[in-house]
Amino acid sequence: MKKKVVKGKEVYTLSNSECDKLFKAEKEAMENTYPNPNSGFAVALMTKKGNVYKGVSYISDTDTLTMHSEATALANAAIHGEKDVIAITGPNCHICKQLIYESTLRSGIDIVIVFKEEGKIKQIPISRMMPYPWPKPNFQEKLDKIKRKKVK
Repeated sequence: MKKKVVKGKEVYTLSNSECDKLFKAEKEAMENTYPNPNSGFAVALMTKKGNVYKGVSYISDTDTLTMHSEATALANAAIHGEKDVIAITGPNCHICKQLIYESTLRSGIDIVIVFKEEGKIKQIPISRMMPYPWPKPNFQEKLDKIKRKKVK
């Protein structure tokens, strides 16, 4: 992986072998989708340390309690003490793009979405996929100020 800083955020570019490692982990995870194997969605992510974590969809009967694979992958990494996510496989729904974007705001790493299009590997930072994000980048600073005022 190669790191550069763009607009104050770290952005990583993965090698083809690192991308292949993610795609392989994503495929393996599909066997664990819930409630039925190979019937939902799966992703894999990579952290700054180079570790790969998998996530699978967990479908609820009410749908409103369904967990998306991106959320379970991010939680899986956090459970293992890793919050510096640099890349995650896609494509991702808009709810998950929002979750990935919010992770970027907290970590300062512009998480790269890795996917294949017409047989070619694409790597696109989440910031480019969110032209009109919510919250805006300075929103977290405003929230922190509000929280500090309440504590005083």
